[in-house]
Amino acid sequence: MRLLSTNQSDAGNYEIKEFTDDQIPRYAILSHIWEQDEVLFQDVEGDGDRAKSKKEFDKIKGCCFVALTHGFEYVWIDTCCIDKTSSAELSEAINSMYRWYEQAEICFAYLADVPSTAFKDSRWFTRGWTLQELIAPTNMKFFDATWKKLGSKEKLQHPLSEYTSIPISILSGDSDLDDFSVAQKMSWAAKRKTTRIEDRAYSLMGLFGVNIPLIYGERETAFIRLQEEIMRVMDDHTLFAWRHEDDRAGLLATSPEAFADSHDIVRFNPFNHRGEPCAFSNRGIHLELNFTGIGGKGLGLVILHCKYQDKDDGLIAIYLRDLSLTMEHFRRVDCTSFAQLNLTIFQPYPYPVRRICIQAGRMRRKGRQSLEKWDAAEKHIYSHDRLSHLMNGKEPAKKLLRAIGSGDEDAVWLLLTLSNIGTNSSDIYGDDSLLLATKRGDKLIVQMLLEKGTNVETSDIHNQTSLFWGAKRGHEAVVKLLLDRGAKIEVKNSQGRTPLFQAVEKGHGDIVKLLLERGAQTETGYDDDEMPLFRAAEKGYEDIVKMLLDRGAQVEAKDRDGQTPLCRAMKNRNEAVVNVLLDRGAQMDIKYYNNETPLSTAVDREHDDIAGLLAKIEMEDIDQDTTLSFPIKSGNENMVKLLLDRGARVEPEREDRGSLTPLLLAVDRGHEGIIRLLLDRGAQIEKADWRGLTPLHRAIRNGNEAIVKLLLDRGAQMDATSFYGLTPLIQAIDDGEENIVKLLLDRGAQIEAKGRWGQTPLHCAMKNRNEAIVKVLQAEIARVEMIKGQSTAVKITL
Repeated sequence: MRLLSTNQSDAGNYEIKEFTDDQIPRYAILSHIWEQDEVLFQDVEGDGDRAKSKKEFDKIKGCCFVALTHGFEYVWIDTCCIDKTSSAELSEAINSMYRWYEQAEICFAYLADVPSTAFKDSRWFTRGWTLQELIAPTNMKFFDATWKKLGSKEKLQHPLSEYTSIPISILSGDSDLDDFSVAQKMSWAAKRKTTRIEDRAYSLMGLFGVNIPLIYGERETAFIRLQEEIMRVMDDHTLFAWRHEDDRAGLLATSPEAFADSHDIVRFNPFNHRGEPCAFSNRGIHLELNFTGIGGKGLGLVILHCKYQDKDDGLIAIYLRDLSLTMEHFRRVDCTSFAQLNLTIFQPYPYPVRRICIQAGRMRRKGRQSLEKWDAAEKHIYSHDRLSHLMNGKEPAKKLLRAIGSGDEDAVWLLLTLSNIGTNSSDIYGDDSLLLATKRGDKLIVQMLLEKGTNVETSDIHNQTSLFWGAKRGHEAVVKLLLDRGAKIEVKNSQGRTPLFQAVEKGHGDIVKLLLERGAQTETGYDDDEMPLFRAAEKGYEDIVKMLLDRGAQVEAKDRDGQTPLCRAMKNRNEAVVNVLLDRGAQMDIKYYNNETPLSTAVDREHDDIAGLLAKIEMEDIDQDTTLSFPIKSGNENMVKLLLDRGARVEPEREDRGSLTPLLLAVDRGHEGIIRLLLDRGAQIEKADWRGLTPLHRAIRNGNEAIVKLLLDRGAQMDATSFYGLTPLIQAIDDGEENIVKLLLDRGAQIEAKGRWGQTPLHCAMKNRNEAIVKVLQAEIARVEMIKGQSTAVKITL
């Protein structure tokens, strides 16, 4: 510590001396206001001649004279006893200043503007640094500009208290500073100014017994740091009992000015609970406080442990807004007013103690409009009757379920602020609060409930959890939230379905992707049989199929009928999915129920778009002996041509009893175009079935005159005999096909040709008693005999 000697040298200078802590002598100290031309440390160093040229040297000279007359050899004067060129020394001095004033045996307060200005109007009472200089010293005397004594602090304590709002008991020393609240002490500095904004904070460190680093240039942030340091060492809620339009620092004030009306706010805690110490994070200040909702949009009151000094029945509360409606992060709103709660009607249960985080510390830019203007927030304060009905009535759990069911987020939030609310009650359908919110897709309400502690694994009567419903309804944000909160991803409902299966079935690709990224198993199926890939292929969800395959789903997995995903896709004409599966190695020759293959299924179901797939298929993947049967049965001529082009055999290599060649099958089905196509591609027109029936025989049996004509035009033989000894003509007679009989005769069928058992056409017609055909045959016989020049009468007895 440096001290200035009060003894003037022969040269008229004053000497600076430095003392260690254990050598400091008795000293006086000066309190004054800095002027423009002060004597600095560098001015009194050396011979001190520069000091005498300074305008304020007379102030130094007068102070030393008064101190010397009071018997002090040393005096401390801030202008010349601190080397302000050293930031370290300046910081140490400011942090030590209150103690130096407190330890001084006497303080001389020099009011340079008195008597030209009235004592009460002196600038000395308006400056920030002089507050601690007034409070700290025990012995203090006031002087005017001529160093005329104005009186002592003891004698002037009543006018001093009036001018400064500092209680007389503090000025007299009868009370300790710790007896007064933070808000009260801040109020003493509310109207005081400093040249540097940061000094508003630094000049108060001694008053609160705290130290903080000096950072000039940070402006109002210095005062915020001061408040944060006060919170670390004091449990005093009056720190938050300020009112001011400047709400840029959230819960904390930006200057002592905000405490101008807090001079009568004192500490008061009528509760048994004192709470955990506050903590700081980059989100704000974490405190345990009594909190209750009072309106919509997350508007509530936090109850401070303080009251007005002359009111014993009221607690002070400040308005907060729950920014996310999850009780996680709050901001103070309406910073210009307080609310008061009457203790005579205060009921603790609606105001549970919560550890909440209130935005503070980070300064928003000055001039930026507050994000929470009270004129908007005021509209969301509920009336007393409405609040009473919602918060104090019976069966709050039922009210909660109704609010969730209607999507009333404000009502849900308010109810969840109660301490006696439960979230596990269910409605008549077995849905609890979390299930209801999830079904609606209301992420905010889901988040509120989870923050309240609701079990994420609650389920309905079918064992369907919230994750299941979120996946089923397509609420991606809710699904993500539930997963983040630990929801089990492989849970199954009573039918064995997982959330992944439900998301796949409903085509919610984003949710499928999310579940797979979080580890959902692709091979967990529905009743351990139907995997998600089957359902995606069946539904035609191309992107989902790709996602499942990328995550390890088996492309050749089989269901209980032996079907693969490819079978499902082809059955449902999902060409895009078929292409994906083929690209990933799906086999076309897999046989399943009724010996079908994927290709046979597609052909059988007349999927013309199969053409795009066949270009991908090697011919060995096709059953060349049987593939044509499917499009022939359905009469799909284009498909028959396509398959023939791709190598399907028009004449099968293997013949099974009862099987038909493609031509025989086409004849049976009556598809003329396909018959022509097969004949053009080399089908054997005389190849018979296992009973010896040629295509012509079968066409006659079917009574298809057009196809009979077509086959005859293509050279079908009319003398072929079946295993039963029937020629085509006898076949037509047996079947009673008069027109076909005529057609065959016209084409040269032999009227006398006999069957294997010696029967003639006429005998067969007579046997069948078909008079019309008999007449046709008789006419044909007569014609033939006429040509031969014979006239044989034939006597017919029917």
